[in-house]
Amino acid sequence: MKPLNTANFNRARRKYRPRKVRFLLIAESPPSSGGFFYFPTTIGKDHLFRETMKALDLWPKSEPMRRGVDKRSMLRRFQSMGFYLLDTCDFPVDRLSPVERRDAVFRQMDRLIRDVIETHPRHILVVKSTIFNPVLNALKEAGFRSRVLNSGPVPFPSHGNQRTYRSQLRRALLKSRSSS
Repeated sequence: MKPLNTANFNRARRKYRPRKVRFLLIAESPPSSGGFFYFPTTIGKDHLFRETMKALDLWPKSEPMRRGVDKRSMLRRFQSMGFYLLDTCDFPVDRLSPVERRDAVFRQMDRLIRDVIETHPRHILVVKSTIFNPVLNALKEAGFRSRVLNSGPVPFPSHGNQRTYRSQLRRALLKSRSSS
C-alpha cells in the first residue's frame, strides 16, 4: 500500500476528474485506513466508494465488499457521468480528536473553496454531518449556495447509515435533473 500523503491522494483524484463536473460530492477527508475513494482497489472498508457506486447502480448487485476489488472501471464510469469527489481536508482526520478535526476542517476551508471554484460544479452534495455547516457557510460566502442540493447533512455511509446515504444521494440526483 502507498504511504498516505496528500500528493498520493491528489494524484489519484485528478486522474478521474471530469472535464465538466456536473455533480460534486464533498466529503470530510481521505480515511487513514488507506481505502481512499480514488485508489484503484478496495481494502474491504471502502464504505463511501461502495455506497456511492450502489446509489448510481455501478456496483455489481451481487458483489460483496472485500479486499482487492478493482475499482477503475467504476471510477471511469463515475467520471464519464460528470461526478467528482473532493475532500474538505486533503489528509486523513478520522483519528484526530473532535476538536482537532474541527480545527483541521476550518484550516482547510480556503483550499477546499479554491478547489470548488476550479472544478466549477453544476451541483454539490455535502456528505457528513460534522462538516455540513462549515462547508455550507464557506460555499455560501463563495457564491455557491444555490448549487448545494442538500439543506441538511447527508450521513456518511457506515454504521447503519448506508441505506439513508444511498436514498439521499438518489434524491439529490433527481433534484439536480429537475433543476438543470
